[in-house]
Amino acid sequence: MSGERYRGFVFVPAELAEEAELSLEQKKEILYLHANLATLSYWDLLGIPWNASCEEAQEAFRRQALSLHPDRLRGKRLGRFGARLQAIFPKLNEARETLADPGRRSAYARKTASPTERAKLEVRDIQEERRAEERRARLARQNPIVAKVARVGELMTRARRALEEGRWSQAANDFQLVCSLDPKNEEARKQADEARRKAAASRAAELHEKGLATELGGSLQAALTLFREAVEVDPGSSHAATAASRVARTLGDLPTARDMAERAVRAGPRDAAAHEALAQALAAQGDSKEARRVAERALELDPRLEGAKAVLKKRWGLFG
Repeated sequence: MSGERYRGFVFVPAELAEEAELSLEQKKEILYLHANLATLSYWDLLGIPWNASCEEAQEAFRRQALSLHPDRLRGKRLGRFGARLQAIFPKLNEARETLADPGRRSAYARKTASPTERAKLEVRDIQEERRAEERRARLARQNPIVAKVARVGELMTRARRALEEGRWSQAANDFQLVCSLDPKNEEARKQADEARRKAAASRAAELHEKGLATELGGSLQAALTLFREAVEVDPGSSHAATAASRVARTLGDLPTARDMAERAVRAGPRDAAAHEALAQALAAQGDSKEARRVAERALELDPRLEGAKAVLKKRWGLFG
């Protein structure tokens, strides 16, 4: 190995002198890798430059294996170097599996790129997208069917990437475009539905958080509006519906408090806080019998709920 690889790394003489049937270069490589396992990139582990090809990664791993693979050193006295090798090789395998696979290598190259290199990659993406648009235009002029198939493939690739990166709305839009181009594409239809659900849940969570902050600031009517908007965006958000019920009850809007609490229970049948909110809304409306029943259910789900306990302890009027 080149001395350039170890620049800045200080070897401990006592470790280099440890008894083992290894050459000095083998000892250095093992000590260097073992000491830096947590910080070295896959490129550095294999001793290749950033963004090296899959073939270069395979060849680098082969060289490492020829020199350091535990199986090739079986029977030799390795001392403490043996334990170090056992820690090193899983990481080397991990590096090879990532960098020798075109898709994974490309993603890892982007992840580990310097700001300058990342900018170059983004420029290249833009250029490739432009070339792809030009190819599609040529194909459309020559053969509309071929153009449609190519467009579907590109949209599916872009949509899957958006899913992986958590860009749910973009993914949903791209999958929906695929469905419009290829109505029989079952995968796109299912993925579009899933992406829409995740986009709605993400937006609802954002509105819920904003509503909580607004409520803390004392603007209850504005908070209620945000919570209700969250429920409309994602009817499955029992937390937002529960919060809407709580604020509506505080504002004296008891029909809304009950409606939101009922929605919360439908969205989260095992959400104790939703049942508690409904019990409190029912109690506020004077429906004592149903309020008690729902409060008991809330406490079955979570015996710590003070609001549900208060409903059961409440003194009702003559007919309560």
